[in-house]
Amino acid sequence: MSVTVITPAVSKRLTTVQNVRSDLSLAETSPATAQIERWIDQASARAASFCRRTFGRETVRERFELCHGRIDDTRSGLLLSRSPVVSIASVRIDGVQQDADTYECDGRLLYRLDGSDRRCWYGRIVIVEYEAGWLLPGESRGNPPTTAAPDLPADLERAVIQLVGAALSAGSRDMMVKSEQVEGVGQTDWYVQGTNASLPHPEAEATLSEYRRLHFA
Repeated sequence: MSVTVITPAVSKRLTTVQNVRSDLSLAETSPATAQIERWIDQASARAASFCRRTFGRETVRERFELCHGRIDDTRSGLLLSRSPVVSIASVRIDGVQQDADTYECDGRLLYRLDGSDRRCWYGRIVIVEYEAGWLLPGESRGNPPTTAAPDLPADLERAVIQLVGAALSAGSRDMMVKSEQVEGVGQTDWYVQGTNASLPHPEAEATLSEYRRLHFA
């Protein structure tokens, strides 16, 4: 299968400056907005890379080549590469446009229908155009609404804000120092990313792991 992006995501930022300032209890003017935006861009890119997915809404064209010209199990749908699926624009089988009432999608799998019954997919090439992804923080649905995309999950945004917080903390100290002790005052120990960790915040990594797409060699 192959995926071609028709309309790329307008934004890739998985949180907003306002939400970062609120959740991390930052002042209105410090750090500077431009610096927070840099951290958001970096954290969002890192989350996307870790999860192997695009979070924002995109319209894509996906091509499937069916083995032996059909799928024999009526329960087997075509597994779309992008999720969550917002809407299906078109389905073509060997170049022939299919009516909208001849298929249905459960958010990830696309099924062929005959009436209300699911049937085997047939043909050699199936091409699906569809919109998938979440409405990101700060994006508007429009008035009237132009998309039915679900909001980005709150725990996913929180994980990105935690990565921003890790970047903020790293920028305010010597990263080579693991702990600091002041005689008569106390000792401060910092989290040190382990060799098996992929991200600098353990809770953020645990959360993002729930959204990570499997990689097949």
